[in-house]
Amino acid sequence: MATSLNNLKNRLGSIKSTKKLTNAMKLVSSAKEKKLSNEYNLALEFYNRFMKIFNNSIFINPNNPDCDYFNNNLLKTYESNKRLLIVITSNNGLCSGYNNDVIHYLKNYYQKNDEILIIGERGRNELLKENIELNEKFVDYLKENTNNFDELRKYLVETFNKGIFKEVDLIYTHYHNSLISKVESLKLLPIDIKENRKRNYSPTFEPSKDEIINYLIEEYLYYTLFIKIFDSRIAEESARRLAMENATKNADELIDDLNLEYNKIRQSNITSEINEVSSASKIAKR
Repeated sequence: MATSLNNLKNRLGSIKSTKKLTNAMKLVSSAKEKKLSNEYNLALEFYNRFMKIFNNSIFINPNNPDCDYFNNNLLKTYESNKRLLIVITSNNGLCSGYNNDVIHYLKNYYQKNDEILIIGERGRNELLKENIELNEKFVDYLKENTNNFDELRKYLVETFNKGIFKEVDLIYTHYHNSLISKVESLKLLPIDIKENRKRNYSPTFEPSKDEIINYLIEEYLYYTLFIKIFDSRIAEESARRLAMENATKNADELIDDLNLEYNKIRQSNITSEINEVSSASKIAKR
């Protein structure tokens, strides 16, 4: 019985130490999530204003012959059966099903001949187990260039202009709120231009139409990469907070169960000792 009590004490001590660690990690992730969420909301406001300018400058109107922007390579659809899939995963673990959800989505989205440009070591490691060929040029990109997407944008533009891929898609995780995140996909290239029949005017471009259109398209790619990958970073931190929160709750439940078991054994030992003393007393009286 003494051995059982000692084992339970050791287990309780170990679980309590683990609980302190998971609770601390939960608090850290919660603070990071809140900070990232506040920064994201400011960035999203800027992005939405930019998109308003973009859509008012580049749009399709069948009644307006001046709305012809398809001489730009990034608006063309190439004859190819290949897609480039940019997949955003995490570099670090302990974020519950975050990476698993992305990989599951990718497996359903993936088609034969597609090329996968993986970002994040965790996703790379999981996909290598599946014997899927990967483009690892930017696998550590988020670790090194958290807020600079110019290098990635240039690579995508150069790659797409070669005509190898019919489109470039981004697979990321959208943060809805502190409890819900969802894996989504977005076609980055060729850029889809919205139809707007109400816009019968022809925008005036200075210094020239081509220069402004090229500039807007490059900025569109940069800011879209920025906002969507930023979105994934919040979702990752949220998943990590939830994982640590659940681990802390599980530790509390396990501690309660072990305390109950410890008290039962201890009470049983005390009762047994009382019985032994009582029996010895009766024998002595005889």
